[in-house]
Amino acid sequence: VKGENVPVKIDIGAICNAAPKMHKGIRDFRFESREFVMDIDMTDYDDVRTCCSEAKVCQKCWKFMNIAMRIIQEALVEDFGFQHILWIFSGRRGIHCWVCDETARNLSNERRSAIAEYLSISKDTVTFPLHPSLRRAKDIIFDEFDSIIVEDQALFDTEESYT
Repeated sequence: VKGENVPVKIDIGAICNAAPKMHKGIRDFRFESREFVMDIDMTDYDDVRTCCSEAKVCQKCWKFMNIAMRIIQEALVEDFGFQHILWIFSGRRGIHCWVCDETARNLSNERRSAIAEYLSISKDTVTFPLHPSLRRAKDIIFDEFDSIIVEDQALFDTEESYT
C-alpha cells in the first residue's frame, strides 16, 4: 500500500539474549529460542532410487519425499504432540520440516538430537515386535510400495537391482 511502511523482507531466526551483531562483546551470549528444523535430502534415498542419483531429481523421486513427510508428520503429531508444522522445499534436492510450536522452539540441543534420533531408522535399529511409530510408518510405506518401488523404480526388474 502506497505511503505505508511495508517490510521489504521478513527474517526468521533465533531469539538471542542480545543483538547477534553484538555477540563478540557479550560474555554470556546465547540463543534463548530457535526454530526446530529438520532437513530431508533426496540423496538419502540413493540406495533405492534407480531413476536418478545425487542431486538429480525427477517426479518419481518426489514420491519418496511425500512418504517421508507423511511419516515424520505423523510421528511429530502423534508421538510428540506438535501441532504447527510447516514443510518447505529446500530449493535444491529436498525439503525442510519447520516445527513451529513454542515447546519445539525452546528444546535443548539434547532434546532436538533425541527427536532426530527417534526419527532416524536403519535396518540395524529395527526390533520386533515393531514400535508403534514403526508400524505406522510401515502402513504408510505399504500403501505406496508397489507404485514407487516396483513400478517407478523397477527395483526388482533385474538381479543386480536387488542384490
